[in-house]
Amino acid sequence: MPPVIEISGLRKTYRKRSRKPHQALDGLDLEVAAGQVHGFLGPNGSGKTTTLRALLGLISADGGSMKIFGEEAPARLPHVISRVGAVVESPQFFKHFSGRLTLQLLAESAGLAKTRADEVLEQVGLRDQANRKIKGYSLGMRQRLAVAQALLKQPELLILDEPANGLDPAGIHHMRALLQWLAHEQGVTVVVSSHLLSEVQQLCDSMTIVSNGRRIVDGAVDDIIAGHSGSLLSVKFADPAQLTEAKDVLTKAEEQVSVTAEPNRLVVTGAPEAAWITKTLADSGIYLSELITETKNLESVFLELTGTAPQNGQAVQVGQPIQTATDPDAAGIQIPVAAPVGADSAEGGQQ
Repeated sequence: MPPVIEISGLRKTYRKRSRKPHQALDGLDLEVAAGQVHGFLGPNGSGKTTTLRALLGLISADGGSMKIFGEEAPARLPHVISRVGAVVESPQFFKHFSGRLTLQLLAESAGLAKTRADEVLEQVGLRDQANRKIKGYSLGMRQRLAVAQALLKQPELLILDEPANGLDPAGIHHMRALLQWLAHEQGVTVVVSSHLLSEVQQLCDSMTIVSNGRRIVDGAVDDIIAGHSGSLLSVKFADPAQLTEAKDVLTKAEEQVSVTAEPNRLVVTGAPEAAWITKTLADSGIYLSELITETKNLESVFLELTGTAPQNGQAVQVGQPIQTATDPDAAGIQIPVAAPVGADSAEGGQQ
């Protein structure tokens, strides 16, 4: 079966008179197989949202090729858009309408039965809040409503940018179960862009990691983690002042050992074995108080591959930009069944 999404060599540069040109996409490749939940990951500014917007025909690319269901995008997009549901960035709705009325109007304008609104409200867990005005919805509730809107047409391809944005732990669990059910039981191909790496590890079957506008790795989630795994060792001392000295000792003792100093510990990779650390430090008169072996997870692999791992004790949060310039035209966008005319500004929170 051919891929549902095929992107090759995608390029996009943003130009403004007052700014230096920013190359958002630098020959990016992406392939998504049918019937999977596929994670699309990368630091802020890495080109994720630009890629999704170009794929959906919201912006023009400068080069490369894109296909959805084997049809060239954007030229043939009108022939396949009815099979696609998408939410890209902050959802926007008439704030004085209820969730149910909003979806009923969208369903009716698309030639669908009004009852479809209640079906998707049930799916996203908004049945009990359906008659409330959207202006009273929390960020997480608006996010659920946006996903419900994307599901109205029963799409074969569902594209979601940060679907867990604003959700509490119970909401995240519900969203994960829904997306996995859609993919594994209903055959829907789901593409999820997210910064919640622990959630991606639980949710996705496969993933693509991008950085600086280019793909750096793709494949099954478990295979990527296994391919970049290997244990790391957490080393603590009774006296935190020994961190710097211990780091120097370990680094000089073995070229292949990598040592990162964090506020209260050393993180060591590449050591021959745990006992080597104990002996090497003891030989220099340094005695540790704790040594723990930790298995790498998606977060540690992501930080390693994207070059955003902490250095010299500096904490780097996942999702912080590795480029200062981002899409200058980025705004809350959706691909609705039918876009309301003259809608009020969204109350959607920022990511």
